[in-house]
Amino acid sequence: MHRMDNSRPVLIIGAGLSGLALGRILTNNNISNIVFEASSPERSQGFAISMHDWGYSPLLEALGGLSPQSMTKAVAPDRFIGGTGWVDLAMRDNMTGQILVEPDANARPAVVRANRNALRAWIADCGDDQLDVRYGHKLKIISGSMGNVQAVFENGAVYDGSAVVAADGVHSTVRSQVLPHIVPEVVPVVIYHGEFEVSRDEYDRYLRPVIGNANILAGVGDGFYTPITVCNITKTRVHLDWSYSRPASGENDPLFNDKKPEVQTREPPQALLDELPSRQLAEPWARYINSETIRQHSVFHWISRCVCMPTADALQAAQTGVVFVGDSWHAMPIFGGEGGNHALVDSTELAAAMIKEAAVDRAVAVYYRGAARRIQEAVRRSRSRFYVLHRPIAEWREIAEKRRAKAGAQAAD
Repeated sequence: MHRMDNSRPVLIIGAGLSGLALGRILTNNNISNIVFEASSPERSQGFAISMHDWGYSPLLEALGGLSPQSMTKAVAPDRFIGGTGWVDLAMRDNMTGQILVEPDANARPAVVRANRNALRAWIADCGDDQLDVRYGHKLKIISGSMGNVQAVFENGAVYDGSAVVAADGVHSTVRSQVLPHIVPEVVPVVIYHGEFEVSRDEYDRYLRPVIGNANILAGVGDGFYTPITVCNITKTRVHLDWSYSRPASGENDPLFNDKKPEVQTREPPQALLDELPSRQLAEPWARYINSETIRQHSVFHWISRCVCMPTADALQAAQTGVVFVGDSWHAMPIFGGEGGNHALVDSTELAAAMIKEAAVDRAVAVYYRGAARRIQEAVRRSRSRFYVLHRPIAEWREIAEKRRAKAGAQAAD
């Protein structure tokens, strides 16, 4: 067995949510670690994510038993106006604006929205000691075995450590070196994402009457999905984003090209501009997701990818001193997945094992034994959830009608 040795820090590759969470928990428990990030400190991930209580509760406990209120006060998109990141979880018909389905008030899941930039900063600051994050470090080579690893970076820096934690996302450089046969699978779906700002007056006039105090306006159509979400809101300005997604319609779909890189553009593809008018969106979706207005937005073409790593491969990589967290071993489709939440659970579970176990290889084995089933089931669920969300509108309306009938029958009783 290879004992935890504070003279050899845990080398965490990637300063996303999972990397920062792991680094912060280890630091708070006096376990030496360094977080490396290829990009600069100014990188932005300003969009918001949905956080489930099963994802953030273990993190809050690991950070010292913090309250959910302390977190939402720091990370909610509407924190500057006293909001809590509330999500109503209602699905609206984006061709009429009417609510189709919403959870029962007595059985509403505990879900909050968090601005990703704010969440990263909050996690990094949740401790007395400063987190050691080294930006501008793009990984080049790793070598060694559990308990004695070495990481070489493209800037010439070389670090020795007890383990390398791959927290570097779906395109993991670490994974490509130690398990080159594990490659992301492209999911045949079309996803375009736009970011824009409006004045607070405009938001209150056109969006607030529909969205209320919620942070997501979820609109479903006939096999497509158009959420508008709040990223940040202040007394004067509101930063929003929208998405347009649907299953690909085959190899000749003009909006689906798995060979085309993900790009930001001010010139959305003509096929998207041609397709949007046919969707006959109601307000307020029609105001912001239309062929003219989106030309003024920052528009991204996203490619949805899945990674589902067999446990045997993860254990094989552990022999080389590598352990995986987050999207590096369980990337899930957007909308249908819960990737960010599982990434946080990964970090808390791995940290707990490293804190408890005297030997690093024993800690990794304990972590995988608990996480493997959770992750494999989550990736499988994520695929089906995407297609359920993008079902035909007739099915949505049928579900809505059945729920209304059931509610009416219960009221009559």
